[in-house]
Amino acid sequence: MVFVVDDIDGEYARLQAEGVPVVTPIETEPWGERYFQVSDPNGVIVQLVQWVAPPEGAENV
Repeated sequence: MVFVVDDIDGEYARLQAEGVPVVTPIETEPWGERYFQVSDPNGVIVQLVQWVAPPEGAENV
């Protein structure tokens, strides 16, 4: 399950502070997808994503 959010860094900090298990730490893909994954109490993986400008130099990837 994936949710698009407006403030990925804020959501990451909020969920960490709540003790939600982080499965994949926050990262940014070369094409501008910034995301992380958490696990709900049933083990379902939930991904939060925000589309951002690609990192410097990513246009050559």
